Amino acid sequence: MKKLLISAALVATVALSGCYTNQNKPTSYSDIVSQAKSLHADASKTGYVWKQKKMKLSYVEDYLAQAEKAKSKGDEASALKAATEALKIAKAEIAQREDAIGLKATWEK
Repeated sequence: MKKLLISAALVATVALSGCYTNQNKPTSYSDIVSQAKSLHADASKTGYVWKQKKMKLSYVEDYLAQAEKAKSKGDEASALKAATEALKIAKAEIAQREDAIGLKATWEK
């Protein structure tokens, strides 16, 4: 009986994790760019933009510019790679903002 329950739990876990990974994955270049821009705009509103002091553009904007440049040259693979990197960074900006909610300095009570 234990083996049956454990097996059923494992099968359910694998099945549900497979469904979870198929959600909302943009596949086309335009979908990736639009999602990266919207996430970056959302992060910009609250000040969670990844940028170094000497940079004119943030990392997301820089990768989107690289993607647009590659797209204009006809290099679809490089454009998709740069756009995917921009989306990854935009998601990380949002994740950092979400993780920072409710944080306080250790000396504050």
